[in-house]
Amino acid sequence: MTSLKLWVRAGTALAAAVLAQAADAQEPSQSAAAAIGDEQGRDTIIITGTRRTDRTVAESAVPVDVFSAADLASQSTSDIKQAIKNLVPSFNLQRNALFDGSAFVRPPTLRGLPPDETLVLINGKRVHRSALVQVSGGSLAAGSQSADLSQIPAAAIERVEVLRDGAAAQYGSDAIAGVLNFGLKRNAEGLRLTTRYGEYYKGDGRDIQLSGNLGLKLGEQGGFINLTAEYVNANDTNRAVQRPDAVVLKSLGYDVKQPVTKFGSPDTEAYRFFVNSELPLGDKDTLYFFGNYGHSNQVIDFNYRRPVAVPVTGPAGPTTLGKSIAIVYLDRNADGTWNANGRTWDNASLFPNGFTPRFRSTNTDLSAVGGYRGETGFGLKYDASLSYGQNRIKYYISDTINPSLGPDTPTSFYAGSLEQRELNANLDLTYPVEIGLASPLNIAGGLEWRRESFLIGAGDKASYEQGVYAIQTVRRTDGTTFLVTHPVGSNGFPGYGPTSIVDRSRASYAAYLDLEVDVTSRFTLGGAVRYEHYADFGGTTNVKATARYALSDAIALRGAASTGFRAPTPGQLYLRNLQTTFVGSNPVQVATLSPEDPAAKYYGATALTPEESVNFSGGVVLTPSPAFTVTWDYYNIKVTNRIGLTSRFNVTDADRTQLTALGVVDAASLGAVQYFTNGFGTRTQGADVVASYRANPGWARLSSQLAVNYNRTKLLYRRTVGSGPLIDDVRKRDIETLLPRWRAVFTQTAEIGAFDLTARANYFGKFTSNQTGTSTTGNGGDKRFGAELSFDLEVGVKVADKFRIAAGAENIFDNYPDRETRLIYPTSGGPASGFIYPDASPLGVLGGFWYVRLSADL
Repeated sequence: MTSLKLWVRAGTALAAAVLAQAADAQEPSQSAAAAIGDEQGRDTIIITGTRRTDRTVAESAVPVDVFSAADLASQSTSDIKQAIKNLVPSFNLQRNALFDGSAFVRPPTLRGLPPDETLVLINGKRVHRSALVQVSGGSLAAGSQSADLSQIPAAAIERVEVLRDGAAAQYGSDAIAGVLNFGLKRNAEGLRLTTRYGEYYKGDGRDIQLSGNLGLKLGEQGGFINLTAEYVNANDTNRAVQRPDAVVLKSLGYDVKQPVTKFGSPDTEAYRFFVNSELPLGDKDTLYFFGNYGHSNQVIDFNYRRPVAVPVTGPAGPTTLGKSIAIVYLDRNADGTWNANGRTWDNASLFPNGFTPRFRSTNTDLSAVGGYRGETGFGLKYDASLSYGQNRIKYYISDTINPSLGPDTPTSFYAGSLEQRELNANLDLTYPVEIGLASPLNIAGGLEWRRESFLIGAGDKASYEQGVYAIQTVRRTDGTTFLVTHPVGSNGFPGYGPTSIVDRSRASYAAYLDLEVDVTSRFTLGGAVRYEHYADFGGTTNVKATARYALSDAIALRGAASTGFRAPTPGQLYLRNLQTTFVGSNPVQVATLSPEDPAAKYYGATALTPEESVNFSGGVVLTPSPAFTVTWDYYNIKVTNRIGLTSRFNVTDADRTQLTALGVVDAASLGAVQYFTNGFGTRTQGADVVASYRANPGWARLSSQLAVNYNRTKLLYRRTVGSGPLIDDVRKRDIETLLPRWRAVFTQTAEIGAFDLTARANYFGKFTSNQTGTSTTGNGGDKRFGAELSFDLEVGVKVADKFRIAAGAENIFDNYPDRETRLIYPTSGGPASGFIYPDASPLGVLGGFWYVRLSADL
């Protein structure tokens, strides 16, 4: 509470200081002020967080940020997640290098909560989830399954509304941390073409982006078809030093690449298409359709596998790192054992210099939304829609082996697929009723039906097959025996086999009622209630109340209280995934299981239930002039029954015997098990301050915005199984300290004749990480990483009114986070993995990026 009081005082002081600055500023003329107000967005009509059609940003009872296409266009990145990170300080995104599918579908967080606690909408309609369940996305996202924002090209977006408040009572499952609503472009004429080239200061990551947006007239009553296409081709990056074992191998004459494992961003090639269209039918009715198709191909490195044992000097002195894949014995004795003195085989015959598996993902995403909206003669507005979304991810792995197949192993594998399908039907109704107050009572209600499906498709047989060499009892000449085991499946990422195949669906339906009214010209009240029923675990009812009171034209108070929920996704209910990870220098096969799996039940798994939340928020809106706005909002979010992955249970020989008896076919190769659980509860508290000012002194058009976020999450409880908690101390510390408590963004734009400039400063506070390994012992414990500043700059010029040339840089001073200093090997200057930066750094680990952009409006 002490820190919260200090924050309240600091926020009040900041607001007072900014008000004083505004009072000293020269007031623009009335017409100029109106123009500035419209540009700034305080008078912009919003559709997120309210069912009214006349509510503006400044009048909202909950905080809503609105960003324009220009805000997105004046950035270096083609990734919409990264663009939002640069605009919203409570929105964070980590690199997730070398993290299986999470390296391709990076999980963002809003207010420190997992990505599937933020609802994503396009044109106000729910976006389907990615097929990826975040198994390796870091502690903050572990076990989450959310929409893939990278499928939305910035060229298709007219504006983004970010609702920073719980809204499950309005929109249903997932809207605990907030809502992102992407409005697609609606222009009915014109063609904009854009090309951008860039690369990192290090000379890697060559990045080419081509995009086009075309508006076409449809009909004679203002209809349109708006088409967007985007192509991205980006080379991979590396920010690792050579691994210490590879340094020794190089000195011994082995031909190893530099470095043997890259840590950074993947090789990427992607193309995406969006369509948005409307056809008016009469004065009030409209037929609409929008949808997308996207396809991407991405590749990353996995960890290097040594061909022989290697002596190294480690942090604790001289040691030997064993060869990555053990010897396979080929000659069998009459009693079924294997001959210790017979022929042998190991992977060195295929990869004499060792090998680095290459992991590839193809991601296909599509959606289609069609609907009819209109208004009856007595004023009832209606919107009926049907939508379908599908995301399919296929995995391939090459330059690797299935060790259990011995000399019969392929070196390239198709590992299988993940697929998410969603079908939604919605009916939304709105009707204003005059009840003698300052505004009509806006009554909104609706019905929703949704069907979600999750599928896992099998890979090549060799990618998951347990070969004859998986478990070998080897007999010496003297009759004694010893046991040798080899990992099963394609090494690095075993394929999905018969035990992993899933084709499961579930249906839900919902009904909601939403009321909002201006009691007086200064006092607004709102409320919502929603009932949602799921076929697999029953129903839930959630409520929300909002209020806003204007003390004067310049000062208003606002607040909200709500309950929320998030239903477990089909992916969380039914996923079975195997992957190879490293504890220190030792490979371990880890199984991620649904609570229904026999192996999960053996370790205490129980059926999943929905997450539940209680959200309180309150704030102040200051508008001393149409050109100047300051908002201060406090939030308190309590989430119980949080769904995530347990910490890992190490599988012993005794466990393997019992798991085999339970019918777990790959028990012999399991090193650890984790599963989905309602394992813990959290409370997240914080505050946002956003100050915006625009001026038009005649010689330029200027805009300044400062956004500051303070955020802190505390674990309230951890459930236990046996004698230990389901969430270990490492995960607990990550949830509480992996994100910085303080984050700030300052943006300054200027238009001077044909020239324009955008300058941005990002501040990232201190954070604590222990992600250099998979256990506290293996990674050297916690490390506190310092606060960082990053600066972006773009300068553009218009030529002949149709062309714009821009040059800029992100992280212009090439800043990097603090280097990793734990468990450093003297010969390499880095840890065993070679990765010298904290992957969890909110600043990122890639350094400065420069680019040039050319756009044409035809």
